[in-house]
Amino acid sequence: MLKQYYLIGWLVLLSLPIRAEISNAELIVGTEQAAGAVAPEPTADAAELTVRGQSVVDEVVYAEITYQLPVSLVAGGSIVLRQQWTEGRRLQIETPASTNFVRVVTDDRSAAQLLARYVEVVGITGEPGYQASSIAFDVTSGVLPAGTILRFVIDRLQLPTRAMTHYEIPLYLKNNQQASLTRVPGNTIQIGPGDFSQLSLYSSSVATPGELVDLWVRLEDEYGNIAQAQNLSLDLLVNGVFTERLDVVTSVQKIDGISFRAAGTYQLELRTGGGGISATSNPVLVSNKPYRIIWADLGVPTEMLAGAHSAEELARNAMGRYDLTLPADHETLDDTSVVSHWQSLAAGGASLVLSKSDTASFTIAKPEQPTDLRRMVPGNLQLVEIVSGGSVYDWFGNRAAMMGFRIGFTGSNYSLQYPGRFQEVNTAIWLTEGQHWFDAMSKHQTYVSVGSKIVLAVSPMNFGLEPIRNLVLEIAAASPIVSVEVFKNGSLFKTRRQLDTGGSRFRLVVESSSEPFSRLMSRPRNAREWVGYVVAQGARITVDRVGQYWQIKPGQESRRVDFLTRTHGLDEFLEFELTSADADTVIEIGIAPGYEDVAWIPKDRLPKPTSGQKFLIPIEEAIRGGTRTFEVEGYRDSVRIEPALVPFESSMRYEFNDPSTPQLGDYYYFRVRLEDGDFAYTSPIYVGDFE
Repeated sequence: MLKQYYLIGWLVLLSLPIRAEISNAELIVGTEQAAGAVAPEPTADAAELTVRGQSVVDEVVYAEITYQLPVSLVAGGSIVLRQQWTEGRRLQIETPASTNFVRVVTDDRSAAQLLARYVEVVGITGEPGYQASSIAFDVTSGVLPAGTILRFVIDRLQLPTRAMTHYEIPLYLKNNQQASLTRVPGNTIQIGPGDFSQLSLYSSSVATPGELVDLWVRLEDEYGNIAQAQNLSLDLLVNGVFTERLDVVTSVQKIDGISFRAAGTYQLELRTGGGGISATSNPVLVSNKPYRIIWADLGVPTEMLAGAHSAEELARNAMGRYDLTLPADHETLDDTSVVSHWQSLAAGGASLVLSKSDTASFTIAKPEQPTDLRRMVPGNLQLVEIVSGGSVYDWFGNRAAMMGFRIGFTGSNYSLQYPGRFQEVNTAIWLTEGQHWFDAMSKHQTYVSVGSKIVLAVSPMNFGLEPIRNLVLEIAAASPIVSVEVFKNGSLFKTRRQLDTGGSRFRLVVESSSEPFSRLMSRPRNAREWVGYVVAQGARITVDRVGQYWQIKPGQESRRVDFLTRTHGLDEFLEFELTSADADTVIEIGIAPGYEDVAWIPKDRLPKPTSGQKFLIPIEEAIRGGTRTFEVEGYRDSVRIEPALVPFESSMRYEFNDPSTPQLGDYYYFRVRLEDGDFAYTSPIYVGDFE
């Protein structure tokens, strides 16, 4: 319990915004050589990164970057350290005793002084993969002469949790106040995976009776990196029934010969004889329908790993997890290229363009440095990204659809908000018999599934001007379903869910929008964190389950729970149960004051403080559902208490009719949410789309 408390406090500290310049900036330059330095003599114009320790994921090592200045630095000159977007832990200059503290040592004995500060730097053209936040070492007085050897020392560098062949901490240089930053050439090091600790199992999502399915098993470390091969004898179970014993001898192995005779939903499980290590596959929907689903990781930015990184190596890392990996700025399968356009907002924003043999192409609009939809050609814009990492931007897809574009929805694991802190984002591509994936994507036959690979089968895929529109959704998931929502023209239209009417189980739901403040061409609103508590006056409170981002700590009294979570475009829930409640019980919710994150600075609204709040909701109102909204400088964030949800089965069929007068351009889409916090969005189904 005490450990949870400290974890919450540490997470709160990490969530505080980083100012553009720290108020107590410290002179951190010395003239002695760093103790224990292991770097070789530097070469002019090149930086040398060396580490001492085990270079594997999440290890803490001694690191040193050695650089000999090719030019003199006068007052106003700087050396800047930037970090890769995949690193959740950032370099820091505030706490020498903590990990990732950076100091600089120089052999120069002149009167030059360096000042360390945090900076928010405008993104460098062509380098979208780096965080905007950096650490600068500014020359505040004197001159650092050419030839000076600088050693940037990180005594306790915590390596990323992602294994990679090219890891670096890049340097940038400007020699005076007026100069622009110039990239310093440097070397990279390899970060290996950790020890084998878990299995992952992935299967085809849709198959016909008797069809062989693809089944892949991956041996991984605790972070999902491919681990070294082990000789394993594993039991294969289908829907809980033992089927056969398999030998796994490679890190990523395809298991052949698996098929199902009868229609239905199946899940496969691999486990060791004693059941100590096991993995369950995504669900497999077996039916007579002549279609299939492939899973894609779209637009993987090759800038995420420094230096030249091949599409083959990225595909190797995704083997067994994805059927298709499309790295940006690479020729990939079947003469198809994926090119990222990372332009300023004024130049049209960011986008991905997929081209086939230089004869056909289409665009995927991006939300975080948003594509300027006003510049898009209707026949070219086919897909809109609505999930980026841990952020949901369905407003961006709705904006495109309301402008008349016929688009599908996609997702991406790449995000500039909270790198590394999100569930896996999967883009499903529907293929009819004999259809190529490029053709399917160009016809927006896609949907997005977050956290797991949920099977969604929509019928029909488009409408004429029928007086009654009937939509059917088939769902096959790995976890029980808690809600199915239908949106019409961007607004919630119908909901299928079951409320717990017993009067003792409730949900606390918090929500904040990710939509830009105005209709200007601007970045989305930043995420916000919620630090607070729930107190049951006159009853005891017990937490049942929570969404993805929650940290909780029971209070000293059994009637209170403290929590920390974050929202960015999708609500988050905490489910709890009250005991000994009666008609006089009141639920108290307290929200501490805070500040919106500053992952980016939107053009139309700077990040704002969030005020403290306190709400009292009588149990009678909570049973009906009680909502409290409050202003956050132009936004209306909300806190809600409502009855808990009773899950459905993990597979279901949902059908509804819309008898209202049809309008050309109307569109519908579904959102499915699971008990474990996973969710999925179908692509829009349009009225008047006769393709």
